[in-house]
Amino acid sequence: MTHVAQEKWSSGTAFLLAAIGSAVGLGNIYRFPYVVGENGGGAFVLLYLGIVAFFGIPLVMTELTIGRRKQLPPISAFTALSEGKKSQPFWKCMGWINVLTPLGILGFYFVVSGWTLNYVYSMISGQLNNLVEGQTLKVFTDMQQSPLTLIFWMTISLSITAFVISRGVKLGLEKAVKILMPMLFLILVSLVIYSAFNGGMRETFEFMFTPDFSKITGKTVLEAAGQAFFSLSLGSATMLVYGSYLPKKESIPKLACGVAFADTFVALIAGFAIFPIVFTNGLELDSGPNLVFVTLPIIFDQMPFGQLFGILFFLLLAFAAVTSTISLFEPAVSNLEERGILTRGKGSLLVGIGLWCLAAVSALSMNILSDVRLLTFSDTVASKNIMDILEYMSANAMMLINALFAGIFVGWVMKRKDVLEELGLDDSLLFKFWRVIIKVVVPVVISVLILQLFELLDPLMAFIL
Repeated sequence: MTHVAQEKWSSGTAFLLAAIGSAVGLGNIYRFPYVVGENGGGAFVLLYLGIVAFFGIPLVMTELTIGRRKQLPPISAFTALSEGKKSQPFWKCMGWINVLTPLGILGFYFVVSGWTLNYVYSMISGQLNNLVEGQTLKVFTDMQQSPLTLIFWMTISLSITAFVISRGVKLGLEKAVKILMPMLFLILVSLVIYSAFNGGMRETFEFMFTPDFSKITGKTVLEAAGQAFFSLSLGSATMLVYGSYLPKKESIPKLACGVAFADTFVALIAGFAIFPIVFTNGLELDSGPNLVFVTLPIIFDQMPFGQLFGILFFLLLAFAAVTSTISLFEPAVSNLEERGILTRGKGSLLVGIGLWCLAAVSALSMNILSDVRLLTFSDTVASKNIMDILEYMSANAMMLINALFAGIFVGWVMKRKDVLEELGLDDSLLFKFWRVIIKVVVPVVISVLILQLFELLDPLMAFIL
């Protein structure tokens, strides 16, 4: 099979911007604040920070190591690095699973990304002005019930992403993140300043940084881990592919820390943008997506310069969504291009068409196909529609499974000297600590999380005890 030489990032900064763009998505800005609200505030934040530090950073390093060692995308990387081992066919299969997982995520993510674009348009056109909560709820519900509306905005989001990917690493990915990331940070900081002048900052600090450990449950740990994994793009093949474009001179540990720090910083800052509005207006902390799409439009309408900042807020969500969809789209196209199957342009078109079909079915599952249930044999997912199943299986289960096997692969399959060489840590205490985390702690912890996800942990513990 023909293998095509891949492009490289022009610098470590370019990689960092792209990786941060991947990590800083709707998971930080749209999901993080309401997950914090649902799980009691400070205790959840502390747990989340701990998971990012002790599991997130080591796993980012792990995935970058796999990608950069042979500078190949997932399928070829796993195959080449397991050469000569009896388990090679299994690891090649894991490469395929890593490539397919982000496609499953995009099956629902493009729909939600379309919501944000729709709301940008609605804010600009004034369609959300002078509405009360019942009316904004109807706007949100009507959008979900309209196949044409969902598919139109989903198509716009997908087209933007496919166009960027078709342009390549330097002309597409790098250019996009160099424009989008500064704009995203600027909008986010503007929203925080705006919230600060409208009160609620003291309550926000207390809520986010005063832990109540009685709120910690098994569900809380699972939520924090899922949020960290999804937010850092772990197990989605993104870091594997981005690592394959990374020049050898760049330090993987430093870049991994940079990605984790920036991602966490944005998640916390998003809390400072949203929670002051929540506290000042006496809103429910755990109202989920309704907080963003139903309640906040009313609040913006009542605040000075509210329409302007409402537009900025939904632009922020849209930019965050696009930087993430770009990173999730790249692994499949990179694989087709590197293996000489299709050019980047044709690969982007083919993957785009396939994803359009999947995302369209996902969108229709909210209306026309809302009664369709695919996995009725499992109590865990029996009540979920197609879009919910895509989210549950790809953005939760498969990302955890991929991260689990990435840790096992680097810890137990890759040559120790190759790993040492890539990380540049020498045979230091820090390397040995990282290796114990990856070889022992990560597999145990992620296995427990997978059992908890499928509601198998309690029955297993009951059987053992």
